Amino acid sequence: MSFYSQYLEEIDKRKDQGLNPKPIDSSDLLSEIIAQIKDLESEHRKQSLKLFIYNTLPGTTSAARVKAIFLKEIILGQSTVEEISPTYAFELLSHMKGGPSVEVLLDLAFSDNASIASGAAEVLKTQVFLYEADMSRLEKALKEKNDIAIDILTSY
Repeated sequence: MSFYSQYLEEIDKRKDQGLNPKPIDSSDLLSEIIAQIKDLESEHRKQSLKLFIYNTLPGTTSAARVKAIFLKEIILGQSTVEEISPTYAFELLSHMKGGPSVEVLLDLAFSDNASIASGAAEVLKTQVFLYEADMSRLEKALKEKNDIAIDILTSY
């Protein structure tokens, strides 16, 4: 039985108890969900999109890392999902409360694509959950006189 099938069974059991679905914190489950999103013929695609967008636990979970990486792929044009534009992908990253999302945003902010870097910088200006490793990356970029890093740090 797939992780997704098990999760759907759990959703049904919780519904019978008057409970909402548990947030997704498993990278294995979210990887299956992303595969279904990418498969335009999947019967579970629509529900998988909803689960990906609205039910993935933010923060530092393994699922949050998988979500952040997939959103990065969308922003970079490596993956295309009609329902998730690069702008919307930035918005989703902005709600993930640090951890892997900030790592991805820093990758994008320090990319060679000015438009992507600017979009990532705007989101980073709203983030307060930065770890020491994130601050070290910003500090290094600041020492290199990176305009994006200067812009981000000045905003704080």
